[in-house]
Amino acid sequence: MTRLSSLALALLLSGCAYPNQFRNVRTDSAHSILVGDGVTVMHINDQPTSFWRCRERFRVPPGATTLRVVAGHWDIQTYALPFTAEAGHTYSLRRQRADGSDRVVLRDRGEHVVAQAERQGTK
Repeated sequence: MTRLSSLALALLLSGCAYPNQFRNVRTDSAHSILVGDGVTVMHINDQPTSFWRCRERFRVPPGATTLRVVAGHWDIQTYALPFTAEAGHTYSLRRQRADGSDRVVLRDRGEHVVAQAERQGTK
């Protein structure tokens, strides 16, 4: 009975994946780490991220990368953010609102600004 319920749960969860869904790069392959703080990464390289994820932490392949990000609770904003991911780097993605501007900022190791994007629109 336990095996049957485990199999049913595994089939249910595997059947809930998006077609073309983003999958983390294997840990033994070259990759960078992307951590979202207060934002939701909806797409990485035009691939939707998992609906079932429990945190905003991804292993991204090196090279040209485009993020689609959503931020906000009541006033939801969308952002498109292209950058070049480098293997071995850790990137932090955060929303920044100041002086009438609303943007997301991607930093390398929390210091150097790699990319930033102004809001695209309200959902």
